[in-house]
Amino acid sequence: MEDNKTADKEAPALDLKQIRQIVALMAENNLTHFNFEREGSKIELRRGSDLEAARQLLACLPAAAPAQMVAMPAAAPAAAPVAAAPAAAASDPVGPTVNSPMVGTFYRSAAPGEKSFINVGDSVDENTTVCIIEAMKVMNEIKAEARGTIARVLVEDGKPVQYGQPLFELKA
Repeated sequence: MEDNKTADKEAPALDLKQIRQIVALMAENNLTHFNFEREGSKIELRRGSDLEAARQLLACLPAAAPAQMVAMPAAAPAAAPVAAAPAAAASDPVGPTVNSPMVGTFYRSAAPGEKSFINVGDSVDENTTVCIIEAMKVMNEIKAEARGTIARVLVEDGKPVQYGQPLFELKA
């Protein structure tokens, strides 16, 4: 019995390559949640919007907050939603995109004050490093994984990004 307990404790946690494989499988199979637990370690991955998490968040809010949220749009002028729609559409990418393979913090250069990896108008291919995403104190170089020309940078330097979030828009 003791040998089994020792073997379980010495079993390595998932490494970044294995996590990326799990994320890829989740995307291929349209899964939104993955949970893995082993004695001493746990990993939970979520993709897309999580309705259950949103419900839990709303349940934690004070009772007055939802009423205020409902009352505010009714008091707003009718022209406001129409004016907001074109702004949202303008920010949506129209071409192919380079997406974030993980959750983390987006950086356009290797260090503060250094030249950006790429800029608007630069040509990229599958092996071009386009940015760094810091995740759990690890700096991960992100490759374009597609050919094209950078049309727009969709994320501000130093801002958090989510898995699958578009980072750059390409012109093919």
